[in-house]
Amino acid sequence: MKNKIGNKLLAFVLCAVLFAGASCKKLLDIKPEDEVDISNAYLTQADADAAVLGIYGKFANLASQYIILNELRADLMDVTNNADPYLKEINTHNVTSKNPYANPRPIYELIMNCNDALKGFNKMVKESRLSVQEYDRRYSDIGALRSWLYLQLGIHYGSVPYITESLESVEDLAKLSQYPKVPFNVLIDSLINFTSGLGYDRTQTFTYPTGNTLNFFIDGNNTRKFYITIPILRGDLYLWKGQYLEAAKNYKIAMDVESSGNDINFAYRVAYDGNTIVNTVSSNGVDTRNGKIQDTSVLFTGKATGWRSMFAFTNTNRSWNAEWYWSLPYGIQFATKNKLPRFFSKTMGSYLLKPSHAALDNWQGEMRASGTPGDPRGLLSQTVVAGDHVITKFTDDDNSLLGGGQWNIWRAGGVHLRFAEAANRDNKSQLAWGLLNGGIANALVPTPSNPITVAEVAAQETSFPEPYYFDARDAGANNTSLRQPWSKNTGIRNRAWLSFYNRNLMNDVTALEDALIKEASLELAFEGQRWADLLRIAMRRDQPDFLAEKVYQKLLKSGNPAAGSVRQKLLAKQWFLPFDIYE
Repeated sequence: MKNKIGNKLLAFVLCAVLFAGASCKKLLDIKPEDEVDISNAYLTQADADAAVLGIYGKFANLASQYIILNELRADLMDVTNNADPYLKEINTHNVTSKNPYANPRPIYELIMNCNDALKGFNKMVKESRLSVQEYDRRYSDIGALRSWLYLQLGIHYGSVPYITESLESVEDLAKLSQYPKVPFNVLIDSLINFTSGLGYDRTQTFTYPTGNTLNFFIDGNNTRKFYITIPILRGDLYLWKGQYLEAAKNYKIAMDVESSGNDINFAYRVAYDGNTIVNTVSSNGVDTRNGKIQDTSVLFTGKATGWRSMFAFTNTNRSWNAEWYWSLPYGIQFATKNKLPRFFSKTMGSYLLKPSHAALDNWQGEMRASGTPGDPRGLLSQTVVAGDHVITKFTDDDNSLLGGGQWNIWRAGGVHLRFAEAANRDNKSQLAWGLLNGGIANALVPTPSNPITVAEVAAQETSFPEPYYFDARDAGANNTSLRQPWSKNTGIRNRAWLSFYNRNLMNDVTALEDALIKEASLELAFEGQRWADLLRIAMRRDQPDFLAEKVYQKLLKSGNPAAGSVRQKLLAKQWFLPFDIYE
């Protein structure tokens, strides 16, 4: 039988959607046709690779919708006077029919492509055309991506059709509104059950190791982090479910990815030096400050160094790789172009979206370690151009203005905060406080002697079993060889050179959770995490005002007359978009 949805993906020419040029033809030697018999489409490993790359190439087109739904619906992003009516609808939670940003069809089209690929991989391994190991990698990868897509659908639409089989035709997508829908909590259970059965190597963070045919360089980019980070996805699913130990186990796999690598003490540790995102002026890594911690005029505000540069570096840079887990590059030579600058740039775009007054107030309300007000990240996540506040995270990569750049999705700062959220709920609030504030060692030994004593060094190692075991021992000058993998962990707030929360928060689960979610708004603003964070806590606590008040304050501070009605709507738990699918 000829599967038209599968054919549409293949006719996209799998690689042509991702890469332009003849070099791709060698890698993905699949002939584009209007009608391709899917039974003949999955014959070699190159065919399987083509399917994977084609799906991710199409996935790259979802970046704008992802950012808009996850940020504009929340409290940190606002519309400008240039915004079209559809963006204004998203902003005020008053979405009408045919709003292109709220149309679930592009996501479902990709889900159907995933279903076709999974069916093809099953066929290949059954016919011994793909080894079990290579099958497990590709099936797990695409299966996890499909699960992430469904998680996004649940977050924004609540109850949705959960379809894991191929549809016969593209026309069937138009009938999705008639399919039975599963509630969000049931969807989470289904996604956990599915991802629990995936056959990938659970000791590994990245699906395709060096030497694999799907791990290569093209147009100056490495594809290693092009693919979803499965342990982080599983951590998120368990966090939504409230299974905090399982969430922490999966996040910890990602946090420990370099435990046997060359960057054991630095990569993904939120470390204080070593070519990573740090808070010491002596480092050649990425920092928020330049010497005088009380003086905002000497912040590292450039894109070649400093905290801001993590959004400007390419994915082959060591400092970039110490922070980011999942990111899709847009090469200037690629067929799929980066459309995000259109929404944010004043010079090369239409300047449709901007930081909200609430976001700016959040940063200004923080206190630095020096005792002066203001979070440096507020000056490094946005800037002022001709009197207007402009979000810079999507345009710091100079190539982004030419259609290149990257869609950065998951990074260490976010994973540390999610792990801390799980640990706090699992009665490990001391660890959560440390990851949030001054690091693991500081949480365990807040005021070490100078020089540090043997007993104090021993106390820098947690007594908990995995996933809560952290070895942050550092004997300093007493024994320079005793510097363990987590010794350089400095904490999210210390990396930004902010004052710490009171240690009493270790005894108040709710207050510490509030602090973690607030910190995520400061650290991860505009990156596509905010709506999920607010919704997750509101649902967990059955406390709709946790979400409603923050969105209300955004609209109120911007003078939006819909502020009051939006607040009432969200207090009534009307959190989800209408499931209106159209072509």
